Amino acid sequence: MGQPAHLRCCYQTAEGELRNCQIGPTTKATAVFLRHTLKLSLRDVRRFFHDIFAMPFVPASAMAFAHTVAKAAEPHHETLRNKVRTADIAHGDETGWRLDGKSAELWYAGTPDFGFFHIDRSRSGDVAASIFGNAFQGALVADDYAGYNAIHSAHRQSCLAHLTRKAKDIAQLIALLPVSKPNADSIEFCGNLRSFFSHLCDLGRQRDTGLISFRAAQARIPKLYEQLHLLCAKSVPHPDAESFRLRLLDPKRDYHRLFTFLDINRMPPTNNHAEQTLRQPVIFRKIIFGNRSLQGAHALSVNLSILHTAHRQHLDPIPILKSLLLNGHQHPQSQIFHDTS
Repeated sequence: MGQPAHLRCCYQTAEGELRNCQIGPTTKATAVFLRHTLKLSLRDVRRFFHDIFAMPFVPASAMAFAHTVAKAAEPHHETLRNKVRTADIAHGDETGWRLDGKSAELWYAGTPDFGFFHIDRSRSGDVAASIFGNAFQGALVADDYAGYNAIHSAHRQSCLAHLTRKAKDIAQLIALLPVSKPNADSIEFCGNLRSFFSHLCDLGRQRDTGLISFRAAQARIPKLYEQLHLLCAKSVPHPDAESFRLRLLDPKRDYHRLFTFLDINRMPPTNNHAEQTLRQPVIFRKIIFGNRSLQGAHALSVNLSILHTAHRQHLDPIPILKSLLLNGHQHPQSQIFHDTS
């Protein structure tokens, strides 16, 4: 039997308070922030609150906080995927991850305004298509990885920084061989390519800073193709250098992707944005050694996407995390994205 009516009590949840919880939303939001942004281990998050605030909870609780936020943020994560698919210019890249001790991939897609992360066991084009769609109408900046061919992007720019490093690596490899005239020719070829790619990047900087107009930069494309053909006119002796030369002339690879950035205003010639964005998750991977489950990997993907986008939007992340905990799926999208289109 229940208590007599005169002994029963009713409790109203106060503003900013979680019902039936001993740990409030500010603590939980701060724990998620410490975990994902400052890259603390779950044990270190527990120790932080225990030692500084005398607030005890087990490491599993810190993990549960992150899963709760991720569940509430799931609709916003899907919104970010849709924003990638409708972006005028988007960057794409991927890096190695660990999932239950096995190889996996952390994918990134985004712009300077927002970012979308996804952890998957596969590195296939099917994953790229699941992020960008299989008919991406925007312009994509990425490396030469063939998986991005699956999205059939309207325009694509090869990362000139990748190509510059490729030329440098080949030249350094050749330099280790015994000195000979054929080797010198191949090294010279790689050096000329590096100078050419550096000139292209400089053109992009001049356009972006207003030293030359977009139309003037665009008008240089035919001349640049002439220079490319001149640089790659003759075969070179070293097989790696020759393979690189053929790659640059291949219409199915880099040939039509070298000067796209000059044909589309504001498009960068490198994928530095995506590479720099992935640096922090790579550091995080070295600390946590990846995820044990698909559920944990997905929660991490969602939380990284929300926190990265908040950073890009110059927003304080902790109030956003707190609101997600308090409001669940009803958290207003406008608090994460200034532009909700």
